[in-house]
Amino acid sequence: MPLIAREHHLNSGSTEYFARVLRDLPEIQAQLAAPPAGTRLIEGHFNGKPLALLLAEPAGAGWQVKTIAVHPASRGRGVGSTLLAQAGALLPGLGWPDCLEGVARRAGL
Repeated sequence: MPLIAREHHLNSGSTEYFARVLRDLPEIQAQLAAPPAGTRLIEGHFNGKPLALLLAEPAGAGWQVKTIAVHPASRGRGVGSTLLAQAGALLPGLGWPDCLEGVARRAGL
């Protein structure tokens, strides 16, 4: 079954919901606990469980990726690039920082 991207509405349970994905990323856990206004979260799930997430904030007429996180056991397998490509369909005008340019290239963006 492939990775499926969908929007996850941020709420007080989001940090716990993504605990396995973020177990070694406390800085992203903190972002989920207190997201800036307008932040959107795209979840990549596999077999009904969260495998990755992408946080984006409004930027001009589109969106800017703030971070991508992938479950530790799935890193280096193309999950981040697949999620970025699928998030582009959900967030019109999606852009990313220079540090994600390699991920974007692998996604064909």
